[in-house]
Amino acid sequence: MNISQNLNTLDRSLRGVIGVLFTAFALFNGNIIEEPVIEVLIGIFGFLNLISLFTGWCPVYHVAGISTRNGDH
Repeated sequence: MNISQNLNTLDRSLRGVIGVLFTAFALFNGNIIEEPVIEVLIGIFGFLNLISLFTGWCPVYHVAGISTRNGDH
């Protein structure tokens, strides 16, 4: 399995913003969401977006054969 970057700069930036917002919300939401399972799922979603930000690779894009990097379409 060849893992190469498949996200362009804009895609990575958006994932970074989404990752920070969702992870922070999951950790510091107070009493907005009282269901712990939902909080954990939101936190996992945010954390996975941060991993995609730092690696430049999205497993869903890989499985679907999608690449947003320039020249890799």
